[in-house]
This record gives sequence, structure tokens and C-alpha cells, in this order.
Amino acid sequence: MLRRWYRLAWTATAGVVAFAGVSAGVVLLRSWTLFFLAMTAVCLGLAASAAFADIDQAAPGRTRTIAAFAVGLIGTAGLVTVLEWVAFALLATLAAAAVPLLGPGRLSTPDLCARWNAGLDALRTAATPAEAAAILRDRQRCLDELERRDPDGFRRWLATPGADPATVLRPHQGT
Repeated sequence: MLRRWYRLAWTATAGVVAFAGVSAGVVLLRSWTLFFLAMTAVCLGLAASAAFADIDQAAPGRTRTIAAFAVGLIGTAGLVTVLEWVAFALLATLAAAAVPLLGPGRLSTPDLCARWNAGLDALRTAATPAEAAAILRDRQRCLDELERRDPDGFRRWLATPGADPATVLRPHQGT
């Protein structure tokens, strides 16, 4: 529940910063600069969506990826135009605040096990089917990562009656 509120607060803050940056970029930057930033966003978006499609079936679509790059590039240029060096501090702070929202691949094995266990409680209190589906997808990603890290321990855990994978799996020694 707290994670959902944190994600909502971070998304709202990032949205306000992005809106301010894009607004400043559209108003203050020359049209050729905007054109080249948009073309760069298209190229980066196409490359990223192609790369993510090979890695993750649930990767965002091509249009969403291109839009994200466009907002990022034009928004950053607009913020730098208005705020100068303070824009980099603002963006670095926003990026640092996003660390808790990273996927399961960045977590330690004990944290990953705790996230998987917490997902069960969150699933019990899910208010809508869509919320339950999102929790199930996150738990599936956790299970996939646990199996990738320690296949033998994962099989041992499935063969035991215990529900907590942390009792069987070895600590993560790198990716």
C-alpha cells in the first residue's frame, strides 16, 4: 500500500517537472532545436523499444517509449534553459527518488523474498481486479528473478512446505 502511494507521489512530481520542462522547452527553444530533439527521441525510442521487446514481453510499446524520450529530452532542455545548473540537481534528485521503484532485478535476495511475501498481503487487500493483476505480475517477476539467481535453491524451496523462500535460497552474489 505504501509502495503504491510512493509510486503515485513520485509519478505526480515527475509529471509536474516534465510538464514545466516541456512547456518551457516549447516556448523558449527554437523550432529547429525542438525538431532535432524530437528526431533524437524517435531514434532513441525505436532503439529502446526494440531492445526491450527482446528482453521483456511486458515492455512498453513503441509509441510510449518514443513519447517518454521526447518528453525527457525536450523537458530537460526546457528546464536547463530556465533553471540552468539547478535543473541538473532537480533531475538528479528525481532520479534518486525513483530508486525504490526499480524492478526486482536490482534487489538483494532477502529484499526480493520480502517483496514476494509482501505481495501476498497486498493481494489479499487488492481493491480491484486490475490492482490484483498488477500485484500478481510483480510477484511473477520476483519468482522469475529468484529462479534465475538460484535455480537449485528455487527447486528446493518449491519442494518444501514453507512459504518463505528466504529460508532456502542463498544470498545473491551479483547478477
